[in-house]
Amino acid sequence: MDSDTVIAASATVVAIGSLWVSLSQAKAARVHNRKSVRPHLQIRQVKEYEGGITGIQVANVGLGPALITRTTVKLDGQPLGQWDFRTFQALSADWPAVPKMYALFDGVSFPMGECQYLIHFDDYEEATHSWFWEIVAHRLSIEIEYESFYRGEGLKAVPPPL
Repeated sequence: MDSDTVIAASATVVAIGSLWVSLSQAKAARVHNRKSVRPHLQIRQVKEYEGGITGIQVANVGLGPALITRTTVKLDGQPLGQWDFRTFQALSADWPAVPKMYALFDGVSFPMGECQYLIHFDDYEEATHSWFWEIVAHRLSIEIEYESFYRGEGLKAVPPPL
């Protein structure tokens, strides 16, 4: 084997190694970019006694906007539909007072850092609204399915059990 053959073989090995490192770095950069804008939605039941806001809150505590793909509302474990005004009207039709609501539709973007009450009373009073806390804390469940703008993650936010 002459020196030209050894040099050519060495150059080929170095080139293949460089290609492998470049491809690995590109894949790592893609994974990093996807994770660096990944949203994380949290659903919370919030109760502020006497004159405060009480209800169900959703917050995006992740690093990017969340694209809502689906919402599911359940009362006592029974599905009612998606979280929109029609479902809210059916849900609250026989309640003694009507709380405020914020609808989430499929395709809506929920920005990073956004915090919104899905259903709430601004001026919660225990004597007047205790029925509402019972519903929010124990009977009503709103699940949110979402993705980042890269799509394909199939993320889901569910309320924690109380």
